Amino acid sequence: MSMVPGRVVVKFGGGELTSGKAYKEAARMISNSGFREVVVVVSAMKGVTDSLVKCINEVEGIEDQDYADIVAMGERTSARIFNSALRSVGLKSTYFDPQQERWPIITDSNYREATPDLNETRRRVKQHLEPLLGECIPVVCGFIGKDRSGRVTTLGRGGSDITATLLGNCLRAEEVILVKNTVGVLSADPKYVPDAKPLDKITIEEMFSLAQGGAKIIHPDALRYKLPGQRMRVIGFPGDLSSNGTQIVGVFKANPVDIRRHHGLAAITLVGEINPTNLSRTLQVFDGRKIFGMGTSRNSITIFVEVRNPERVLNQICRLNYFKAVSLKDKVGAIELVSPSFVDSPGWVARISGALAEKSINIIEVITNKASITIFVDEDKMEQALNAVKAKLSE
Repeated sequence: MSMVPGRVVVKFGGGELTSGKAYKEAARMISNSGFREVVVVVSAMKGVTDSLVKCINEVEGIEDQDYADIVAMGERTSARIFNSALRSVGLKSTYFDPQQERWPIITDSNYREATPDLNETRRRVKQHLEPLLGECIPVVCGFIGKDRSGRVTTLGRGGSDITATLLGNCLRAEEVILVKNTVGVLSADPKYVPDAKPLDKITIEEMFSLAQGGAKIIHPDALRYKLPGQRMRVIGFPGDLSSNGTQIVGVFKANPVDIRRHHGLAAITLVGEINPTNLSRTLQVFDGRKIFGMGTSRNSITIFVEVRNPERVLNQICRLNYFKAVSLKDKVGAIELVSPSFVDSPGWVARISGALAEKSINIIEVITNKASITIFVDEDKMEQALNAVKAKLSE
């Protein structure tokens, strides 16, 4: 699927839209961008959604449908302000609101955590939004959807990111730009690490892991809509939409699960006191070698590593004398499964482990991390294990 050159979706978050002056500055960024076709997605002004949620919680007993209708007011107001700000700098624009017949984003009826209906949304985007591009700038409320009965839904906190990447997908936009109140994606949360450094580039898998781990740069579900060949940047506010920021590269494959296989690994088990000092000094032995996973228990740790001469590594560890005993198991293989669906769909580890048990394949270790599951087995069982896993995934 080729991207449309010069077509861009730009999203402004609530952390940036703090005042009328901020809206005006954001509108100037759009005016100075030089993009041929622009869609703007906006969050609620900073603090508005939190105030509405607090009020709802104090009232108590409010139904989910009413909750969605109330908290959506922040984005609905924000879209109107941004629309006016664009007009104030001489641009032609129009806003999209869920009460309009032309509203494009259709979801299921889970009012607080709705899932977009991609096919219906794509149809409505093509019918109602795409024809406006180049003639005016559509401003779309982030965070909000509408079910097939016309009732307002929300995509969950941080859902404006989903709105932006979803529209980028449906429009085949050349680029999705997420404007944040940092200079891009930082190496750590500056609230905890004041000298955190901006990253020039990060893979989509790395960004997904950070997001699932608590980084508030981008909603993890938003990454699922990024298309192959589509650029995605996180840039700072105020600033220039052409600034470098941080590039998010790669894409989650259309196949629900990406399967990767690794051969020739060694499993080195260290038995004894597991503490930061012992581990940090021991891990230096593996410098320059790729580590595929580590499994820990109360008094042991197993390191799965790609190493040509595991006996020499074993001897180096023993000479350090940090652990009571060390063991080596060579000829280990790994099956790595990667899918964002693992995060919010429970039972995957049990299903995969069960598939191998049915074939009497012993599992050396299972290691999970956010969107990935890695199974370590004897190398001579790799093909059999791979076939069993694929059969289970296809059910």
